[in-house]
Amino acid sequence: MVESLNQLSIPQLHPIPKFTPPALVWVTGKIKQMLNQEKEHFYVLTVNDGKKSVVLRFGDPYSGVCDVMTTSNTMYSLMEKAFFANMTVEVGYRDFGYDAQAGIEKLIIDRVYVLQP
Repeated sequence: MVESLNQLSIPQLHPIPKFTPPALVWVTGKIKQMLNQEKEHFYVLTVNDGKKSVVLRFGDPYSGVCDVMTTSNTMYSLMEKAFFANMTVEVGYRDFGYDAQAGIEKLIIDRVYVLQP
């Protein structure tokens, strides 16, 4: 019989490596373009800050994975409304590096603020 928890033989599990997502970067401006390519799971929008345009993608901001977007995606719904109302947005995104297949940087949207004109 085991007298204490210290006497139990519990196998040691390998520690789960901790992933740190890329740093959060911000862009503020108007949404100038939205593009959806359903088959490729490629959903992007372009935000222009008055000096440059930044092409941002919808996906998981902690893994960089782009998956199927559904009508329940509140981030897309918010951005669509801001686009049609020509509202200013502040978008926080994470840079997952160059995506050779798409030919652009993989900048994944993490958070959005919509500002009244």
